[in-house]
Amino acid sequence: MDTAAPAAARALPRRSSLLALLALLFVGLAAALLHSSPTPLGTDAPADVFSAGRAATHIEAVSAEPRVLGTPAHSAAREYLVGELEALGWRTSVKSGVGWYSPSDGATQRGARVHNIVALYPGTDPTGTVVLAAHYDTVRGSPGAADDGIGIGTVLEAARAITTGPAPRNDVMVLMTDGEEDGLLGSHMFTQTRSPSLGPTVVLNHEARGNAGVPVTFRITDPNGALIEALAHAPGASADSLTQLGFELLPNDTDFKYFADAGFHAYDTAIAGGSAYYHSPLDTPDRLSQESLQQMGDTTLTVARELVESDLTTLDSGGEEVVTAAAWGLIHYPRWLEIALTSLFVVGVGWLVVARIRRGDATYWNVATATGISAVTVGIAAFAAWLPWWIAMRIAPGMSSPVTAEPFRPGVYQLAAVLAAAGVLVTAYLWARARIPAASFAVGAFVLIALTAVIALPFVGAASVLVLPALPALAGMQIARFLTDRPPLPVIAVAVGAVPAAVLLVPAVVMSFDAGLMFGAPLAGVFVGVLFSLTLMLWEAVLPSSATRVGRVSVTQMAGTAAIASVLVCALVAGYLNRDGATDPRQEHLWYALDSDRDSAIWASPDSPRSEWSRELLVDPASPLPAEFPWRDEPMAHGPAPVAPLQAPEMEVLDDTAAGGARELRLRLSSPRGANAIGLWVDSTTATVHGATVDGHRAEPADNFGFRFWAAGPEGVEVTLTLSVLEDQVGLRIIDLSDDLSVVPGYEPPTDQVVMAPTVVVTRSLRI
Repeated sequence: MDTAAPAAARALPRRSSLLALLALLFVGLAAALLHSSPTPLGTDAPADVFSAGRAATHIEAVSAEPRVLGTPAHSAAREYLVGELEALGWRTSVKSGVGWYSPSDGATQRGARVHNIVALYPGTDPTGTVVLAAHYDTVRGSPGAADDGIGIGTVLEAARAITTGPAPRNDVMVLMTDGEEDGLLGSHMFTQTRSPSLGPTVVLNHEARGNAGVPVTFRITDPNGALIEALAHAPGASADSLTQLGFELLPNDTDFKYFADAGFHAYDTAIAGGSAYYHSPLDTPDRLSQESLQQMGDTTLTVARELVESDLTTLDSGGEEVVTAAAWGLIHYPRWLEIALTSLFVVGVGWLVVARIRRGDATYWNVATATGISAVTVGIAAFAAWLPWWIAMRIAPGMSSPVTAEPFRPGVYQLAAVLAAAGVLVTAYLWARARIPAASFAVGAFVLIALTAVIALPFVGAASVLVLPALPALAGMQIARFLTDRPPLPVIAVAVGAVPAAVLLVPAVVMSFDAGLMFGAPLAGVFVGVLFSLTLMLWEAVLPSSATRVGRVSVTQMAGTAAIASVLVCALVAGYLNRDGATDPRQEHLWYALDSDRDSAIWASPDSPRSEWSRELLVDPASPLPAEFPWRDEPMAHGPAPVAPLQAPEMEVLDDTAAGGARELRLRLSSPRGANAIGLWVDSTTATVHGATVDGHRAEPADNFGFRFWAAGPEGVEVTLTLSVLEDQVGLRIIDLSDDLSVVPGYEPPTDQVVMAPTVVVTRSLRI
C-alpha cells in the first residue's frame, strides 16, 4: 500500500494536474521552437543587412575541394579571399611564417608554413580593434563548407555590410587564419607576431562541428560583462556559461585559445547540429544549413556593429557575469547574484525540510533516503538515455560517423533517449513510492538539487542551470501548501511555479543533443530528471497508486514494460531510417603506409572495420603501428596492401658536429613526390634531443622527440637537432604524408561509401 501523501499532493485533482503537465510540455516545446533559426535572406536583400545568399556564394567558391595546407586548392582559396577583401576596399595582406604546436604531454609536435590573411578597415577615432575571425584550411578529404566555410562566409558578408554604412569608430580587422586543423598554427603565429597598434582587441571567432543547428557562443573571455551585454542585443543570440565549462573539459580547442592567451577579449561561436558531417567529404555547400548561416551572420553583424562604436578601453571593467539562453533572449546577471540566488534556494529548501517534518508529512530518515534514491535514479536515467544509441552502434557501427559517433538522422534516437530517461524516472518513482512516503520524495528531490547546486557553485554558471528553474518551482510548491482547501488553485500554483523549469529545461534537453548522442544523451537525461523532480507534485496526482494491479502485474511493472517497449520501437524506427542506402553515404577511415626500407605496405584505420569493403582490407587484429604511423600510440585495424611505386622522403645532412659531449645535426628533409607533410622522429634508445629548430622555429626538446610539418614545399624544411648520443649512430624515422589513395595499385573506392581523412604515408629509417 502507498503511505500517506502530502496534503498538497492529496489536494491536487488528477485531471487538472494532467492538463497542467500537458500545458507545461507545450510551453517547453514552444520555447524550444523559438530558438529555431531565421529565414535566410537571398542575394537581393538590402545592402546593409546580412544575407545568407551572398555569404553562400563565398562558401561555394572555396569549398569545391579540400583546402589542405600546401595544396593548390588551399592556395586558390587564399587568392580568392584576398581578392574579395581587396574588392571591398580593405587594406589586405598575407602574413606568412611558421606556426607551431607543442602538446603538453610530449606527443608529436606539429608545425607548418602558414599564411594568415589580414585585412584592415580603419576607424575614424579608434579605441581598439574589432576582429572578425575564421580559419580557411580544412582537414584531409573534406571540402569544409561548414568547417569553416560558415565562418568564411559569415566574416566576408559581415565585412561587406560594415562597409555600406558610415565609417566605424574603431578599427575593424578580418583575420582568416591558416593551419587551424593541424594545431591552431595560424592563430599561434598571429598572436606571437601581432602588432602593438591593435590596442584593446575583441575577436569574434567562428567555428563549426556540424552543418546545422543554432549558433551558440560557447566561450567568452573574462571579464565578460560588456561582451555579454553586446551579445544580448543580437536577436536570436545563444550563449550559456555551462557550455564553456563543458568545452574546457574536452581535449578539443579552437583559435579562441591563443586569442584568449594573448589577452584579447573574445567570443567563440559555432554550430554543432548535423555533426555526422563534421570533417567529412560530405561537408559540402549544398548540405550546409542556410538558416544556421543566416543566424550566425545576423548575430555577428549586430555584435560587431555595436563593438565598433564602443569604447573598447572599458571592456576590462565589464565584470563577471553568468549567462544562459531563453526563448526571448539571453538571461545574464552578475556572478554575485548567482551566489545569492543559490544561497536563497538552499535556505528555502532547508525551510521546506523543517516545515514538512514538523507537519509530520516526512521524517529526516525518509528525506535522506529519498534524496539518495533520487540521485541514483537520475544517474540511471542518464545511463538509460545513452544506452539505446550505444547498443545501436554495437549492432550497426556503420550508421555512425567515425569522427563524432553520430548518425545522419539522429532525431528518433534522441526521442528514444528522452523516453528511456523518463521511463526510468517514472518506474523508479512508482517503485519507491510504495516504500517511502510520497511527501519525502517531493522534499528529497529539492534537497538533491540544492546539494548539487552547492557543489557546482565554484564553477561559474553551473549552479544557475539548477537554481533558475528550481527556485520558482520551490515557491510554487510552498504556495500550494496554503491553498489545499481551494481547488484548483494548488494546481495553478505548482504549474505556474514550474513554468520557468519548462521554458529553460525543455530547450536544454533539445540543445543537449548538439553535443551528439554519446555525450548529449546523458546530459539530456539529467535535464529530464531535474524537470521531473520539479513537477513531482503534479506527477504524484497523475500517476496511479502503486497498489494498482492488472491481474498479477503491478503498475510499476507496467510502467517499466511500457518504457522498454516505447524505447525499443523508437530504436527500430531510428535504425530503419538510418539503414544503409537510406541516408547519405556511410563513412570510413582508410590509411595507407608504405615502408620503403622493406618494400612492404599495409592498409590501416583508427577505427574498426565498418563494412564488408573495409573488412576485406583490414583483416588483422588491431595493434599499435609505430613504424608506419609514428605519431600514433593507439591500436589500429590493419591488413596487407599492394606496394605503390612511391618515392621515399629524402634527408640531406647539411652539418654534423660534436662538441662537449653533444652532437649537433643540421638536416634538410624533403619529399620528392610532393607530399603535403614531412615528419621526423628520433629513436629515444639512440639519442636524447636537448634542443631543436624546424624551419627556424624552436621546437620543444623531448625524450621521444618527433614532429610533423605541413606545406614544406619542393625545397623541403631545414631541421637542427642538439643531441646527447646514447649509441654510435642516431636512429631517425622520416615520413612524408599525402591524401590521394588512388596512387595505390588496384585501389577501388567503395561506390556506396566515402573515405574520411584519406592518408598515404611513406616511411624510411636512417642511422647517422
